[in-house]
Amino acid sequence: MSTFLWYGLLLFLGVIKLSAAGFCEKDNKETFSYHGSENGVMQWPRLFPACNGIMQSPIDIPTNKVKLDRYLKKLSFFYYDIPIKRGDVVNNGRTVTITPRDNVRRGITVQGKDYNLQNLHFHWGSEKYPGGEHTLNGRPFEMEAHFVHRSSDNKTAVVGLLVQVAKRENREFKPIVEVLSDVLYKDESTSLESSLKLNQLIPKIPASYYTYTGSLTVPMCTEGVVWFVLTNKQTIGWKQLNSFLKVYSVRKEDRSSECLLAPNNRIPQNLNGRIIYASP
Repeated sequence: MSTFLWYGLLLFLGVIKLSAAGFCEKDNKETFSYHGSENGVMQWPRLFPACNGIMQSPIDIPTNKVKLDRYLKKLSFFYYDIPIKRGDVVNNGRTVTITPRDNVRRGITVQGKDYNLQNLHFHWGSEKYPGGEHTLNGRPFEMEAHFVHRSSDNKTAVVGLLVQVAKRENREFKPIVEVLSDVLYKDESTSLESSLKLNQLIPKIPASYYTYTGSLTVPMCTEGVVWFVLTNKQTIGWKQLNSFLKVYSVRKEDRSSECLLAPNNRIPQNLNGRIIYASP
């Protein structure tokens, strides 16, 4: 099956899912959403002109067509080895975001420029309806974690970590999963209870990656974002993923089966002639 036929099938299945369960009407009150009938993913290009751009994200990564660049250095992370002991965990109705509050300047260095970590957030779904955003050779993943970084000149670089479901629980997700019950509903927030070790959440540092120039994957779909999709994947246990699947996009009083947050992903966008580079 070709990549674009696979995208079409995923989109079709997503529409069937929403048709069966109904759109989340409360989501229509937001500027944009994943499951609203008026402002859902398929409406973003109509509502936000930048989402029609030619350098949009996410994308499919056909590994046999990427360009190996032996001059690229593996991705260097600084102070990721210092656990996050203080961090805000927020359900903003579109994802769960973790923002460090310990005054440690963590980040990545790209071609001599430092990009400082702003937050970590997640896109997820189930095995039947995967919620990761980037795909590899047309294959979708159950989850994708995004480490969002910004430089002093306000440039954005995002590290994408693909996550696949496994039978065994992953202890590196424990600090995240153990507080999800406190942020099941929109606008709920809490703090980390256990230290989050980012250098353990990322499978291998320094890291090999695929890189390209794209955009934010949510409106305003701003382009010019440098993406680093790690070649090594992470795993999450069945029970751990199930904790994410209980999160809603609405407040507690508005909860219904139609308003569960997952899957909260945008489907892959056209490459439009862009080159995807791979590090050694």
